[in-house]
Amino acid sequence: MRPGGLAALVMAMALTSLAFTAPAGAEHRIPSAAAPGTDEAPTQSAAPVPSAGTPGVFALDIRGTSEEARALSLTLWYPAHPGNEADFAGNAVFRPTRVIPGADPRPPAPDGRFPLVLVSHGGLRSAEDSGAWLSAGLARAGYLAVEVNAPRPADARAALNEIWHRPADLSRALDRLLRHPQWSARIDPERVFAVGFALGGTAAMALTGLGTEVEGYQQSCDTPGQGTPDCRWLRAQGVSPAQTETAPLSIDRHDARFRAAVAIAPEYLPVIETRPGIHAPALMVTLGPDVPAGADRLPESVVQMTLPQARPTDGFALCTEAGPQILARDGGDPGLCGSSPDARLEAHDRILQAIAAFLHDADAQP
Repeated sequence: MRPGGLAALVMAMALTSLAFTAPAGAEHRIPSAAAPGTDEAPTQSAAPVPSAGTPGVFALDIRGTSEEARALSLTLWYPAHPGNEADFAGNAVFRPTRVIPGADPRPPAPDGRFPLVLVSHGGLRSAEDSGAWLSAGLARAGYLAVEVNAPRPADARAALNEIWHRPADLSRALDRLLRHPQWSARIDPERVFAVGFALGGTAAMALTGLGTEVEGYQQSCDTPGQGTPDCRWLRAQGVSPAQTETAPLSIDRHDARFRAAVAIAPEYLPVIETRPGIHAPALMVTLGPDVPAGADRLPESVVQMTLPQARPTDGFALCTEAGPQILARDGGDPGLCGSSPDARLEAHDRILQAIAAFLHDADAQP
């Protein structure tokens, strides 16, 4: 980010008047529809245009070819023309959001193409489309937001490799989108970004050139302040990060096609490694007043912002009325639902405004 970029970000946030609505969810797939038409697009790019309408969604799958190139399912969220609405990505704990499956896209004028945001949401065991509230909000802000979903790990041993799978998934998803016979014409390849939450945030940072210390990650559950809440689950399964495959973990995942990235409450900051080379600008959003361990090790290319009124769990969707009771009954943490629906909606709004302001600032760079 250019000198004074943080000041510009704060100013942009103060001026932002996007009317974000942040419904939520964490369910599953949508029925695929015919790909939208490919009207010829003008060549001049445009800033995203906020939209108060219901976003369209489109499902796109990527076939797996190997352990390192696993099957992925993409959910595309975008500003859409009106159509038949449906609930999507909800369950007994998390509320759904309203969508228009297979809707005709309504690209921001006068460009005809969308700026693209690849979204990676959640930790080791995150459910498919658990970032629906985030992707829907980005679509309302004028972006084509693509949530990248991989199969949930079969067991704790397999889950260890999510640390390197996630950034690789994002790059493969971008490959597919830029080759798609219809959607590629809707994407501005010069305006590609990544946004992630929790482990997805770590993945987004990896795309900018920040790696993971292999030895540090292997010892993260044995070193106070370096692990994640998943360490307890891993221990209960008799698994340790020391068993992670080191060769793919050590690969540089920097992808120069991504112009900037946003990491919301990223995990494993104490073992983030600053590697030589050019780093794309990144924003790290901390949820809550406490500065996370390892934040002081990040390079200047990472702008750090704290939302002190938010909670670390506010990256999750809005809960149903029965959500806290269901979590308590099933041995989960009712705290995932936060203090109140209003507080979570406010946190979502602040997160989305921070993302929009930062991406707008990054987009303005030459």
